[in-house]
Amino acid sequence: MRVLVIDVGAGTTDILLWDSTMEGENQTHLIVPSATRVVGAEIAAATRRGAAVLFSGPTMGGGASTVAMKEHLAQGLPFYATPSAARTFEDDLELVAAWGVTVVAPQDAGAAALQDATLVRSGDVRFDRLRDSLALLGEPAFFDGCAAAVQDHGQAPPGVSDRVFRFQNLTVALSRSSRLQDLFHLRATVPDYLTRMKAVAECVIDDVPLVLGDTGPSALWGASLASRTSPCLAVNFGNGHTLMSLVRGDSIDGLFEHHTVMLDADKMLGYMRCFAEGELAGETVLADGGHGALPVSQPFSLEDIEVVVTGPKRGRFAAMDVAQTEASLHGDMMLTGCYGLLKGYLANQDGSPTP
Repeated sequence: MRVLVIDVGAGTTDILLWDSTMEGENQTHLIVPSATRVVGAEIAAATRRGAAVLFSGPTMGGGASTVAMKEHLAQGLPFYATPSAARTFEDDLELVAAWGVTVVAPQDAGAAALQDATLVRSGDVRFDRLRDSLALLGEPAFFDGCAAAVQDHGQAPPGVSDRVFRFQNLTVALSRSSRLQDLFHLRATVPDYLTRMKAVAECVIDDVPLVLGDTGPSALWGASLASRTSPCLAVNFGNGHTLMSLVRGDSIDGLFEHHTVMLDADKMLGYMRCFAEGELAGETVLADGGHGALPVSQPFSLEDIEVVVTGPKRGRFAAMDVAQTEASLHGDMMLTGCYGLLKGYLANQDGSPTP
């Protein structure tokens, strides 16, 4: 069995081509700039040339692409976008237009007035190019399945914060089931509000079985695979978000999510202790600029449990006064999310082997 696993983050896209006949260390894997960084660089190149930009394609993650778009407009240069691509920056297209982006209908994207614009293709996954790149490395363009993860806030109703909407939906999902596998979706079962996830599904060819998930649960499940004990406290210090949960086997208990840039070692340790004591209120995290927190079912001692950490920003928190185990699966910490995502894929496929 060969499964192409794509974990799309804010800084990097981590790719694992898992082959059930290969040892972990010999699996083909790539750590490349995230799609939003690639798009941001393409927009910036057009800015330097003084060229207009036509941004077209499916909705994707913002971040670097949004920064590049605003810098392009600040230089007084035209920026056109189709509606789906424009929602990369903000779900409210009137707000996007107010920033200076000209939203054009897809059928008008080929108009003569736009022919001199630099076309920048949106999308978290450029599946055709990825497949071609793997072929250049000697990997056949044949996969038994594909799994992809993005961080999806969802399309919030007017007047509702993206942070609040994301955590509310995670809360509802966990109230139905604490099993990690139930936080992943088959192509046809992705909820309509998860617009970024549905856009990724459109990028992957239909004849490949596909499972989609969020980068948060993927990283937490992957981190737990490196633990010597169960339960463990899994913490993902991502480029964008930090997530934490108590992981028992294939289930999670409690959840914390915040923006990594707003945390330091002292603040994070305080959050960890409150979380372990069952006293961390979601309102406290939200008021601090984070997403929220769900309490654990039973308090535990932070000193008596293995704390497994992953994520490219984990070095910022190495000074915390608590023992930490780095989740370096098969010698590569950056593949933690991929292996958690792979678990999500295999758990939703009957009769699949275990990684």
